Amino acid sequence: MSYTVSSMRTPPEGYAWSRFGQPAYIAGSYDGAEISDYYPSPVELGWARNIKFDHDFPGREALEAERAAPRRVMRTLVWNGDDVVAVFASLFRPGERYPFVNMPRDQRGFMWADTVSANGDLVGVATSRGYSYSYLQMLSLCTIDVRHGEPGTEVTVDWGTPGGPPKAIRATVAPAAYKPDRRRKDLHQV
Repeated sequence: MSYTVSSMRTPPEGYAWSRFGQPAYIAGSYDGAEISDYYPSPVELGWARNIKFDHDFPGREALEAERAAPRRVMRTLVWNGDDVVAVFASLFRPGERYPFVNMPRDQRGFMWADTVSANGDLVGVATSRGYSYSYLQMLSLCTIDVRHGEPGTEVTVDWGTPGGPPKAIRATVAPAAYKPDRRRKDLHQV
């Protein structure tokens, strides 16, 4: 079945149909040139150890090169709470208003992807944003350039939509997974 914009309902204000023609919405400040820009590779996801090169498959050479010299890694971003509060505050005062931040997660069926920058340069894409009541923080996953992927690195998430006013939200790079894995902890030491 093919989808056309004319046969689908109109997206909410501030959101645009994806130029890639799928029925789902892609929202956020990141505006990828290709649909593949929105999907991390197996190496970026940390699955390199599971890749077997004992047979031929499409993309093998590119995957071998990426495994040998990864360009991006998956990390968690911890969003600055004051900057997130400023997004909410913009909804209650005159001036620029930013797209609201659904909490704990966006339930509107969007794939939300935001530009992540450092010193004005694009260094990653933030996705899967959500509020953690346990940590009292807004967190997101981020596919980020290796040189900016060190935990503790400060970056900026551009919250908004292409063409709309962006809100710069400071963020700190943290490991992914964010929650420490304590499944193998010696219970005698607890």
